[in-house]
Amino acid sequence: MVCWLLLGRRMGCDGCLSGWVSMVTAGCGRGRYADGVTNGRCHMIEMGIVDAQLREIDALPKFFGRPEVAELPHILFDGEVIKHLVIGRYEGGWATLCATDRRVLLVDKKPFYLTIEDIRYDMVSDVQYDHRLLDATLRLGTVHKTVNFLSYSRQKLRQLTNYTQEQVSLLRTRDGSITSEPATTLPVPARSHQRDFSEDAKVSLRGVSAVMEDARQMRRPVLFGPKNPYRPPLMIRRHISRFY
Repeated sequence: MVCWLLLGRRMGCDGCLSGWVSMVTAGCGRGRYADGVTNGRCHMIEMGIVDAQLREIDALPKFFGRPEVAELPHILFDGEVIKHLVIGRYEGGWATLCATDRRVLLVDKKPFYLTIEDIRYDMVSDVQYDHRLLDATLRLGTVHKTVNFLSYSRQKLRQLTNYTQEQVSLLRTRDGSITSEPATTLPVPARSHQRDFSEDAKVSLRGVSAVMEDARQMRRPVLFGPKNPYRPPLMIRRHISRFY
């Protein structure tokens, strides 16, 4: 890079030199994650905002968890607020569990790799918490996998668990209220003048005597009534003996 700068200055190509510098700086200043960039605009927040939010909830780590906190500005969205932050272990080693007003983030930053678990509250199907003498464990179950997180800060992990349960129940209650809203009533088409009356209405209109007469007619045996298609005809023949 230094050779290119010296060559550009020696050749007097200031325009090419400025273009090369702007291209290099633009390449170095790109966001690290595709989730934080939409249509070429980076939604990365400042590190000072993250530190201020962590100081407000008294969760700013001194030594352990600083690499994960340094990655939060690249992960959080504009307007996203950190509610709880706990340092502990999961199946991949030491990590930081962060609960915001939109989701739960598991961040594991190592010198040669980075692991991020993004768990939205509407994806959580099961929340389990249990503590022992020295540590506590939180299990977040989703449709695809289950995240087990162990921490020695039992009080902070329990507060994070309670907040997660509140957010999950709030979303489910909101979805249930939306689905239980009454549907819009459609206009009822106008009926014809011929109205179907019930049996009580027929009795009141025709009179009790007429209805009783109809009932007697129905009880009388029908000699030549309609045939039952599902019953075969029965033919009875009597043979009279000639010797009788």
